[in-house]
Amino acid sequence: MDEKEFGTIKGWFAGRLPDGWFTGVEVTIEDDQIVVLGALPELKVGSTPEEKEGAAAGRISRFREETRGERIGIAEEAEERFHKFVTWGAKLGGVTKRFNPGGGGRSSGDRRVMIGRWWRRGRGRHGAATPGAPTTTSGTQVF
Repeated sequence: MDEKEFGTIKGWFAGRLPDGWFTGVEVTIEDDQIVVLGALPELKVGSTPEEKEGAAAGRISRFREETRGERIGIAEEAEERFHKFVTWGAKLGGVTKRFNPGGGGRSSGDRRVMIGRWWRRGRGRHGAATPGAPTTTSGTQVF
């Protein structure tokens, strides 16, 4: 990948990410995926290193759940536009977590799954075509 294409990808994410999600963001390319790693606002919680690490891990988990829908939508757009998988992550204090799959994860059988393709097949988050329908897929679910 040349610098111009990489610059386009970084610029697109800078303009596309919602304000307030991150205090800073790193966009990198690893093999066939775009990795978006954002820094969350610092916490003033905990008096010991263990408490601070636990609070950071909890805040990252909360961010992951609260932004899941929007992150999936942004990843779909990016995958369609740049033909690369998207993996998300967040860091806070000394804790860094990647969220897979954000498009760039692996499912059973080491098969690559892009978010857009997964959702378009009608399986959605729980592997069923309709809410409440029994799951017919076997193996590990992607989400």
